[in-house]
This record gives sequence, structure tokens and C-alpha cells, in this order.
Amino acid sequence: MCSVEQKLDLLVIAAHPDDAEIAMGGTILATIASGARVGIVDLTRGELSSRGTPELRAEETARATEMLGVHWRSCLGFADGSVRDDDPSREALVEVMRQTRPRVVLAPWKDDLHPDHAGAGLLAYRSLYLGGVRLYPSGTGSHLQHRASALGYYMCHTPFEPGVIVDVSEYWNRKMEVVNCYRSQFYDPSHQGVPTKISQPGFMAAVEGRARELGTRAGVELGEAIVWQDPPAVANPVDLVVGKGLSSNREEDTMGGDR
Repeated sequence: MCSVEQKLDLLVIAAHPDDAEIAMGGTILATIASGARVGIVDLTRGELSSRGTPELRAEETARATEMLGVHWRSCLGFADGSVRDDDPSREALVEVMRQTRPRVVLAPWKDDLHPDHAGAGLLAYRSLYLGGVRLYPSGTGSHLQHRASALGYYMCHTPFEPGVIVDVSEYWNRKMEVVNCYRSQFYDPSHQGVPTKISQPGFMAAVEGRARELGTRAGVELGEAIVWQDPPAVANPVDLVVGKGLSSNREEDTMGGDR
């Protein structure tokens, strides 16, 4: 595992390579642009993928990581198709959280259709708490403690009611360039691989369609959704909505009404 010279502001947990990019690529890019430090931990190498080889997937992940510009990325090497909340997995993820010391953790929605995504979400929930238990896992008390301030879940297959929608309009084109690094997984008429849900011709349009629907709800062009495990504390409600990185057009605000 790569060393972390400085703690992370945001750690994104992904069951497979490409999960973070497809679901949260815009959020990751926006967070990095704000000056925050972002990392990704892939739980598996995606070796059960019906398309591409493990070697090709590793090459694609390396290209996507470089283009995304995250400050840290690692893979825990869990068995693809068997991501679950068990003791060995908890200990490995707790070690990552203690090493990277993120302020916020994002994981797949723990009720997602894909068993690995749901398993990753539940594993993140349990591990985040245990990271703050001084005697975990061996009882020696020699471990660093760390518990992130907030745990959020992101959409993969199964939708949920968002707790917040991140405006990713400015970063959407860049996100899609990053996602397209995983060419083996998506529609390619020249590729004779087994058809999958994400290799269908309309998959990318569906990804954009979801982002546009979320964006419309928030009054922006394109959005990505997060639901919080517990409500995070904020200094005040105004800065939450119109804080740093968010624009407020006072002239439009005062006009009101439909135009």
C-alpha cells in the first residue's frame, strides 16, 4: 500500500475499479479543485469482470487515476464477488482509515442492487466506527485512533433520496474522459466480449440522464447525489447552501418568480 504523506480530506471507497469514477467522478474532481486532498481505495481488482482481463483493468485504472489527479489510491485485493462485512475486511479497511485519516468518507449505497456495492457500504459503516476504538483489533492499545466526521453513500445501481446534490456541471466533461479510460467495460461494437449492463449502448446516456435529473432538482445542470449515514453538523444553514465554491446571483434572487 502506498504511503500517505498528509492526511486526506475525502476518502472514496469503491468495490471495484471504475465505481468511484462512474458514480463520483465529478464530485472527486470538484473536491480536488477546491484544494482538498482526495484518495480512493478499491476493495477488489474487478477480476470477475465479464469483459477485459485483470491485467487490462489494472492498466485502465492506472490511466484513470493519473487523469483524475487523486492524491492517493490503493487496492485491498479482496475477492471480487465476495465483498462483505467480516472481521478480516474490517481490520484491513480500518487500517486504511487510520493511515489516511480522512475527514469525510464516501462509500457505495449499502442497499445497492450489486452485492459487492452493498457489502462495501456496510463494511464502511462498521469500519468507520471501529477506527475510533483504541483497543481494536488486537486489544493491545497500540493503534492510532481515527473516526471520520461524516460517512456518506453514493448511487451506483439503486437510487435513493439524496441528502445533498453536488454540482458537477463544470467537471462533467473531464469526468467522462476519466470514465472512458475503462474502455474494456463499456460499449464497443468492435469488441466481442460478453454483454453486460454497463456495456449496453445506452449506459452512458443513462449515467448522464441521472446526473441531469439530479441537477434539475438542485437548480444546476448536472449533479451527483450523496445521502448521509448521520446528519453532519454545519456552522449555519446559509453557508451550507451558499458557501465557498457555490455561486449566488443576488440579482436573480431578488427578481423571484418564473421567467
